[in-house]
Amino acid sequence: MSEPSTARAALAVRPYRRWFVSQIFSASGTSTQLIGMAWLVTQTTGSGIALAGITFAIYLPVLVLGPFVGVLVDRFDRRRLLVWTQVAFIAIGTLLAVVTALGYESLPFIYAIGIATGLVNSIDAPARQVYLMDVLDHRLLPSAIGLYEVVMNSARVVGPALAGLLLATVGIVPCFVFNAVSFVPALIALILNRQAVSQREAHRERRTGLLEGIRWATRTPPVVVTLVLASVSGMLFNLTVTLPLITTKTFALDGGVYGTLTAVFGIGALLGALRATMQSGAPVFAPTAMLALGTGLVVIATALAPNVWLFGLGLAASGAGSIWFIARANAFVQLSAPAAIRGQVMSIWNMAIPGMNPFTGLLAGVVADAVSPRAGFGLSGALYVLVAAMGFLGMVLSRRSRHAG
Repeated sequence: MSEPSTARAALAVRPYRRWFVSQIFSASGTSTQLIGMAWLVTQTTGSGIALAGITFAIYLPVLVLGPFVGVLVDRFDRRRLLVWTQVAFIAIGTLLAVVTALGYESLPFIYAIGIATGLVNSIDAPARQVYLMDVLDHRLLPSAIGLYEVVMNSARVVGPALAGLLLATVGIVPCFVFNAVSFVPALIALILNRQAVSQREAHRERRTGLLEGIRWATRTPPVVVTLVLASVSGMLFNLTVTLPLITTKTFALDGGVYGTLTAVFGIGALLGALRATMQSGAPVFAPTAMLALGTGLVVIATALAPNVWLFGLGLAASGAGSIWFIARANAFVQLSAPAAIRGQVMSIWNMAIPGMNPFTGLLAGVVADAVSPRAGFGLSGALYVLVAAMGFLGMVLSRRSRHAG
């Protein structure tokens, strides 16, 4: 094997390969169900505020419970936790399908489904990220995270397309059925992986304090900066907030162009994820922050683009840079964290993104309304630059302080 940290090397590990393939189905199923829930709310209420409520219902548990559920990921077997979360996702999808088929759906019920999904996801998301450390050599983690981003960005295309096809042909219930079934391959992969050789560190079973992960993160400035940058990324990813306004108000174009621009960002993001799979070695802070800084400058330039063609080109570059950064940042935070509290730290990561998405999206929307759609889109770029620059400044001052001492 020529280079250990490659996508090919990670996929050569059978337990990881099983898990990776299963994620293609579950990620697409999740996107399909979200589209179906949004359509159900639209049919039930026709309210934009009610639609925004789905996002809050799903992500609020992730944001509130992050520091607490991370302890579960650190103290208990990740594979078994994931078995139970897959079973829970199957049950939630099945319940949603049955209730909708019987015609008993209502807005409170849909929100309850969203909250239940968020509760399960608050455990599932950090467990599935740290689980990679259980089945892979640590040197393969960066490329494995890049592969996961490939799956997620592909699902953002496949899931909505499948949901649209199902809605147009057989109705809304099959969207929920497909989501429930999509977690079965992951469940099978986890059962087959029960004999997999674990890479867990021997001291992982040490009992840790409830807030130890937060204490460690707040005392590690590069990690704090990286987590804030991850939250900023969530603002950029909320394209449904700013992109429709830029399309209609800035360029005076129609919904077809909006759809095309969304796809352009997705293609760029997919290319960025593919680039992340080529990551060799553990990421360090300076290049990771530099990537965020460069992405921020691209986002600002895109916001100032004089025509839609240059805007689209910049949008693709923004998608590539942001996803590449997220993959590197995820690996940096996870590999920097002590093994005994890695679950807690990755729970904090999930609080930053996607947990903060509803709030960062709201901020972008407020700026877009109060100033301009360009400003709302470019705000994430400005924050990328500001936070990364502050991180570099802190690093320089810290080095000078050590030398002076």
